[in-house]
Amino acid sequence: MPNPERQLGKRIREGRKRLGLTQRELSERAGLPAHQVVSQIEKGEREVKAWELARIAHVLCRSVSELLAPGTPLAPAVLWRDRPPADAGLVEARFLQRCRDYQFLERVLGLSPATPLPTFRVDPLSLTLREADLLAEEVRGTLDLGSRPGTSLAVVLERKYGVKIWYESLGPAGSAASAKGEFGYAVLINADHAPWRRNYSLAHELFHLVTWDSVPPNLRESQPARWSQVEKAAQAFGSTLLLPAEAVIAEFDARIHDGKVAYADLVELARNFDVSTEALLWRLVRLGRLRDQEAQRVLSDPTFRDLDRQTMPEHWREPLAPPERFVRMAFLAYQKGLLSRARLVQLVGTSLIDLKAFLSQYGFDETEAGQAAAAVA
Repeated sequence: MPNPERQLGKRIREGRKRLGLTQRELSERAGLPAHQVVSQIEKGEREVKAWELARIAHVLCRSVSELLAPGTPLAPAVLWRDRPPADAGLVEARFLQRCRDYQFLERVLGLSPATPLPTFRVDPLSLTLREADLLAEEVRGTLDLGSRPGTSLAVVLERKYGVKIWYESLGPAGSAASAKGEFGYAVLINADHAPWRRNYSLAHELFHLVTWDSVPPNLRESQPARWSQVEKAAQAFGSTLLLPAEAVIAEFDARIHDGKVAYADLVELARNFDVSTEALLWRLVRLGRLRDQEAQRVLSDPTFRDLDRQTMPEHWREPLAPPERFVRMAFLAYQKGLLSRARLVQLVGTSLIDLKAFLSQYGFDETEAGQAAAAVA
């Protein structure tokens, strides 16, 4: 008969290694007396106290019930575009835990995506950029993103298709990641990046979501050259999705005077589509509206770069963390009596003292919520 202490110890050890933590680090973060305690627990030589298990689960970004459940469920794969070198395992674990929290809120509220996210079969061994372009056009039409997808992509994915989008500060090295699990589809985006770069990252990751079942999760490690080809296709997909050919050409051509387009018009065009000026220029090259050399010249011109930077502040948007949809769902569950105040605080990552101020940032008033009522006819 399996020893439950050893099974629990094995799951704790595997969770610790996934995060790249030593026994001493886990001990310190969980507030345990010494790292020898972790060693004894992982070997199944010591019974785990309830408070110890709760703290260990918190550090490992898992629930107590997950650690106690029989068997060791395989954690969903997280596909990185650029994996941050520092604490990548911890970032992944936090991301997946937040996805499970999302799923928990959906379950208690009885919510499910109005429409399942469409998926498409591709051959990662022969995928061409042209095929990626065609796929982007089909996805844009299927998702009904309109002529300027960058302005609506995140909202459509969250509200209509239930994609869980989370933002976290990842520093200069990390860009974005995607995952699929029991919680559905999810995307993690670097909050440090500019809004237009975050848009591109989301479009890039959408390619991985809609082709998830066609590309083996271990392709990056097993066949790096093939993975590079897939990533190039994802880049082309993201550019085509955010910058539809017909709309871009029409707006670009309308700004041509005497065979030239003013720098100010190029910058304005990029802002209108919510993409970077660099992405716009290279899209214009692919559409045959600019020569490669001209795009390079413009991008290296200090006058153009200065003009680009001058317009950034008025268009800069800081992402909310947690995202608005997540907080709205948590607050609704609290209003309905499905969550305790303590659980609400835990989910949104604030304190009881700061809860009122935190909710006000999202436009929610905890005081009025309990008093609101509708008249009955």
